[in-house]
Amino acid sequence: MMLIVLILAASAPDTLWANVTSGGVYSTVDIGDIDGDGVPDVVSGVYYFDDEPTMWCLSGAGGDVLWTSDQYNGIYQDEGLAGVPDMDGDGYGDILMVTPGGYAPPGRCMILISGKDGSLIWQWSAYGNIPTGAGWGYSCCLMEDQTGDNLPEFLGGFGSTGSANTSAAVCMNGASGDTLWTRTTADAVMDVLAVPDVTGDSVQEICLGIGGSSHTDYTLELVDGSDGSLIWSRNGGGDVMCVSAVDREDTFPWLVSSSFNGEVQCYSLGGDSLWARDIGGMLLDVEAGPDLNGDGIAEIAVAGDNSGTLCFDGATGTTLWGYATGSNTWSVAWADSVYTGGSWVPCIVGGSVNGRRITLVDAFSGDLIWEQPFTERVYNVSTMYMETISPSPIVLAGLQDQQSQPYHTWAFLSSVGTSCGESPHGNFTGSIVQRNPSECIMILTPPEGGWNCGIYDLSGRLVWSGKLSGDETVDVSSWNSGCFLVMLSNGFVELKKTVTVLN
Repeated sequence: MMLIVLILAASAPDTLWANVTSGGVYSTVDIGDIDGDGVPDVVSGVYYFDDEPTMWCLSGAGGDVLWTSDQYNGIYQDEGLAGVPDMDGDGYGDILMVTPGGYAPPGRCMILISGKDGSLIWQWSAYGNIPTGAGWGYSCCLMEDQTGDNLPEFLGGFGSTGSANTSAAVCMNGASGDTLWTRTTADAVMDVLAVPDVTGDSVQEICLGIGGSSHTDYTLELVDGSDGSLIWSRNGGGDVMCVSAVDREDTFPWLVSSSFNGEVQCYSLGGDSLWARDIGGMLLDVEAGPDLNGDGIAEIAVAGDNSGTLCFDGATGTTLWGYATGSNTWSVAWADSVYTGGSWVPCIVGGSVNGRRITLVDAFSGDLIWEQPFTERVYNVSTMYMETISPSPIVLAGLQDQQSQPYHTWAFLSSVGTSCGESPHGNFTGSIVQRNPSECIMILTPPEGGWNCGIYDLSGRLVWSGKLSGDETVDVSSWNSGCFLVMLSNGFVELKKTVTVLN
């Protein structure tokens, strides 16, 4: 374990831990509680060309090494690693990855790995199974079950063998690793995303972000999730590097994409162009978040390269604010509800490659809450909740391995001056809310006794109140998607819980 205790300036966050010494960390994902301490744990994927081991499983609470592996070839970018539910029935979350490099496995493969000990569950070779002999693996994600086994299916995006129309997207049976369908694409599938069904067959559709070698102008595709057939294709403003879904209060989400050519574009699931922005630079990350302005449409965080961290109005694409994170800002993540300055606010984390730092910025105002400098480049940032550690999100950073920084995965407390002190939860360690995020209904589970309950939105407006003496179901189907604060009081103890509503 490398538990780090640092003396930092007032503008820096509290460091929870740091670890990974073998190489540059290009992604860190939540895989659930592996070591049984009640805190979710993480897996870090190392760049495929760096030193082994290429995969590290770490304790979320303290950064201890739970296991490492050198058999899976590493990853190329942060979209190539994902935490998934328990797929092999051993009671532990598992890991999905796609690999670059080489022609023989584990190169150019989609791989399912046991979260318990890092052992192989199944492995599928894109080069061996796709007639065009597909190239490196770039992206992977989950989609809803369509085989009837109550387990998710998996999607993967692969590059080319050096020419156009030799790249591919693949849909796999998550439990067995069997191929459900493959789709040849004109250029590499840099990102893949499951979205709601639009064809009426009750199977999710798939959005593909395509690019890498500029083989085509049609770099954004929506394909049928049941067979991989094309529904529509559009010009994504250059080689598309990342796609995200923009939640709306009224109906289906929109799609937003960022391109290597500096454009951010927004389309409906019907393929209608809604807005486009050309801000220049290499835009490697775009992430939709909560609705900040109350118009029923989620806002968007953009890793704006030399423009820094940007926040766009999801409805119009106009810039709400920008913060100068540093040169080559390549990664952003939402920290939906951070307790700071006596209130809960949504924030955006930005990671800068040549700025060598991460920043946490108030998403309402664009004001800096804290920043953390490094001597090494920051390749990616992400967030997760460890509720027994802090009620505010934990911020994770992955560093490249070119300078003298000894550790390459870092975990920080997002709250400044509060997360290490008294917890707003008091001594209660229960869940308060049974499902987080909540969709359509929110189930409240208070401790024993009588409690007054109030639920507040991020502006501090009371949206629901009641008296609780047991489980209570709250209808949230008409609420805007976003973060809410649940407060319980019995006259002696006050308990607080943040919850995300997805509608």
